[in-house]
This record gives sequence, structure tokens and C-alpha cells, in this order.
Amino acid sequence: MTVPAIRPFRAEIPQAKLDDLHRRLRAALWPDDLPAEYGVTNERVRALAEHWLGGFDWRAFEARLNAYPQFVTEIDGETIHCLHVRSSRPDATPLVLTHGWPGSIAEYLDVIGPLTEPESAGEPAFHLVIPSLPGFGFSGPAKSGWGTHRTAAAWAELMSRLGYESYGAAGNDAGSMISPEIGRLAPEKVVGVHVTQLFSFPSGDPAEMADLSEADQAALAHLQWFYENMFSFNTLHSQQPHTLAFALADSPLGLLAWNAQLFGEHLDADFVLANVALYWLTGTAGSSIRFYYEDAHDPTRPEGPTTVPTALAMFAGDFQSIRRFAERDHANIVSWNAYDTAAQEGGPRDAAGHYAAHEAPEVLVADLRRFFASLRPATPWPLLTQSHEALRTAIESVTDWSAPTPCADWNATQVLQHAAGDQLGYAAFITGSSGPDFDPFSPSGTLEAKPADFLEPTLTAAAAAFATISPDATAVPTPLPQGALPAPVAVGAAALDAAIHAWDIAMSSGAPSPLTQELAESLLPVAKQLAEPLRGFAYAPALDGPATDDAPATLLRYLGRNPEWKA
Repeated sequence: MTVPAIRPFRAEIPQAKLDDLHRRLRAALWPDDLPAEYGVTNERVRALAEHWLGGFDWRAFEARLNAYPQFVTEIDGETIHCLHVRSSRPDATPLVLTHGWPGSIAEYLDVIGPLTEPESAGEPAFHLVIPSLPGFGFSGPAKSGWGTHRTAAAWAELMSRLGYESYGAAGNDAGSMISPEIGRLAPEKVVGVHVTQLFSFPSGDPAEMADLSEADQAALAHLQWFYENMFSFNTLHSQQPHTLAFALADSPLGLLAWNAQLFGEHLDADFVLANVALYWLTGTAGSSIRFYYEDAHDPTRPEGPTTVPTALAMFAGDFQSIRRFAERDHANIVSWNAYDTAAQEGGPRDAAGHYAAHEAPEVLVADLRRFFASLRPATPWPLLTQSHEALRTAIESVTDWSAPTPCADWNATQVLQHAAGDQLGYAAFITGSSGPDFDPFSPSGTLEAKPADFLEPTLTAAAAAFATISPDATAVPTPLPQGALPAPVAVGAAALDAAIHAWDIAMSSGAPSPLTQELAESLLPVAKQLAEPLRGFAYAPALDGPATDDAPATLLRYLGRNPEWKA
């Protein structure tokens, strides 16, 4: 069977559709003006409609979408659209981001840059896949049958077609239901699931309600309020979506008002209208709401809890998950964070609420990074981790990579090349893989990649290699003249190399020394055990120093470096 092709796509709405939209908005018939307890007010809808006519620029939004690579492919009989934005980092983690209703791919535009190209090489990077749900936007309109389970299976197939056999899943709203389901369907491929809601509810067992915290009781009270005052959309979508579809498909004003009920009034009008316009201009106002019906009538029901590592980033003003209930449905919750960004900002409105990727992108990005960083392979060697972090920190401060360093005849770029090559050398001796494709002792001084992007894969390779070494191993292969060494000494050698060259690079830019007292004290015994056979080509003769030297200065002098060196 031939797998359908993945084809490039551009958003190009015909001008005739935009003209028709404006005509319909101008000719709209308005209902009586009633207070807010009856629903979305005329005042709010009128303000949004006027902005849609005279302020919102669809072509600008379209250009923003088209700035990113987009693709379509056929999965299970439907056309599926997605953004696919790869990081320049070779160590990036593939991540599928899923929106819900009344949102769209527009939810995630503000986090694409920070997630794919973080400023710090020490932060995780991601290859992002952001699909439009079946029946939403450019993935539609869809036929019937697309609920959580079928969509999760389609996303697993999409990631496989894109060449990703190991990836994370994250989402909001419906995406918070679909993402865990991907992990359930493909636990061998999904490294972690990150959501902004865990939709787990009381089971009816009275014991489950005993001794709930005040916060959990408040969450239940808010849920009850939402059910009594705001839940009508869910009931109608789940029971008679097609009846409502006649109104939504014919009237942009009706669609705007209906969707606006789930967009907080604090949200900027351009964000609200970008989402609503995507539905209107793609003819998916009716098919999008069927997701609720399909879920309510899907005979497929999950059996047992999910087992993939799961994280929740919960925002005040949104659905408040209750951990006791969530742990019944998700057996491996490893991160649970609640944020109230309004309190941090001192603003009067609720916190980021339901659209965190748009309203609090920095907070959500940081939570995503921490969670997926925690899933990196564990290493029993904290000394190596500290030294690698010192090297990452050192390169962040460099503005002139041609600057001289304490390493005679080498500039900052050459020291970086040497340090990176050494880490690859340690990894190669342990794993049997190929080492650096250049001579670390004759660095060119020219980099084809950004310094951080050049360095990070080498640190990752070394850390992963040493993670396979037992602390009681007695003969770990190394590239040193001494050959195989006991595990603590071998890892100490790699750590010493990284830390000392971190100091060299930091000094070239006048940055603070990355050698802390603790790190230097840990490295000094290793240096005294290894340095002598390396004098003359790796380390210079030891320098004398005062008895008052601290550990960093003592270590540097022992390795032939002057602690007072200045560029």
C-alpha cells in the first residue's frame, strides 16, 4: 500500500471570500440587547465585529502562517494540515502540539520561536509539529467519526510519516485529551506528555471525596459553577451539532458570538478573530463542533491509566485539575505546576487561563522545557553535569570569538572546537562510535554552525556515553595516554577537560569564572592524578602560587594557568 505523500501547503484565501465575509458582516441582523447573564453581550460582539471589518488584517495573519513550513497529507481518508518547524539544533526533541475548540493552530504561534531556537544552548530545543484538528481550519471540513481516539491515532501516523520514532506530545483543551491518548497508543514512541488540563472527574465513590484540600474543593466549586452557567455549548455540540451548524455556517456574526463565549474578554481582539476567521474562511465552523459529538458517541473507551511520563501546567482562571482524580487516570504524573500569572503581573484580570501559549508563552515554554529536560537520560555523574553546565554558561557570554584565550596561540573559537572534540573523543572510546571529524589539537578557528549548536551535541554524546558506565567499573576506555581508567577517574578526566576550557573561554570575554569552589575542589584530585603525563601538550608546567589561593586558583596553577590572566 502506498503511503500518501506529504505535500507543501500555503494559506491563500481567495479575495472573493474576504469580500463576502465583509458583506455579510455589514448586512448582519442583530438580536435584542440583553445583559451578560443571558450570554455574550451585543456590546462585545459589536466591538469584535467592527474590528473584524476595519482592524483585523487577515492577509497579515496569513503571511504569519506562511512564514513557517506547512504541509498537508491524507490520513485515514482525511486531509490533515500541519505546521512543521524544525529546530537548527541536532539534539532537538520532536514535539506534536495540539489545540482544541474554539482555538486553532493560532494558539501556538507565539511559542514556535522560543521552543525551536532557545537562546541558551543549555535549554532543550524542539522540532514542532502543529496539526490542525480534523474538521478544523485547513484540515477540513472533515467527515464524521473524528474524536479523541481516532485523532490520536492519526497524530501517531503523522509523526511516523515525518520520520519521528521518538517524540513528545503536548496540548491544550481537546489537545489535553488527545496528547495522553497518543501516549496510550504509542507508549514506546512517546517520551512524555505535557498538558494544560487533566480532565479527570469524581468517579462517584464517596471515599474519593474525603479530605480534599481547600484548593481542590474550590476547583470542584468552580467546575460546578461552569457546568451550571457555561456548559450549554458542550451539551449542544455533543447532542445536535448539525442543528447549530446551519447558523454558524451561514453567519459570520453568529459564529463570532458563539465562539466568543469561550474567549475571555481580556484576550486581544486580533487573537480572537484569527481563530474565528480560520473557521469561517475554511468552511469548518460546523465540522469543528462535531468533535464533541464524536467523543460522546465513540464506543472506544480507554482501559486503565496512561503510563507515559505526564506533566500538567495549570493556569488560574482555567479548568483546575484535581490530582487525586488525575492519578486514577494517569499513573505516571511526574510534574504538576499551577501558575497565576495575573498575580505576578499585578493585573486585575484572571491569569493566562485557557490560552496559555498565547497569553503566558514564557511561562508555558519554561514549563515545557523543564519537563522534557527532566526526561533526558539520567547520568550517575553529577561532576560531569556541573562541568558541562560551566561550558554552556561560558559560551553564552562570548561576543568576539576571535578573542585570545589563556591557551597560547588559540582564540576562543579554537578552544571551543578543542573542548567539543575532546568530549566526542571520550564518547567514542566508550561507545565505539566515530569520534570528531576534525583534529581537536589543530582546530581551524572556523565554525559552520552557531557555537551553542556546535557544542551541544558533543556534550549530549559524552553525557549519554558516561551514563552507560557503572560507578564501580574498573576499566573505562579513554583517549588519554593512561588508557583505560576506573570510572570515577575517567569521568573526572572528561569533566576536568570541560571545566578548564570553560574557564579559558570565559576569560577571553572577561566573564566571571565558571569554576566554583565546589567544582574546583572536586576536580583538583583528578587533576593531580592525571596531569603529569599530559604536561607539555595538554597542560603546561605547574605554576607556584600563594598559600592563600582558593580551590579554583590552586587548580588553575596546577594545570599551568595563571588565575589572574586577562584578555
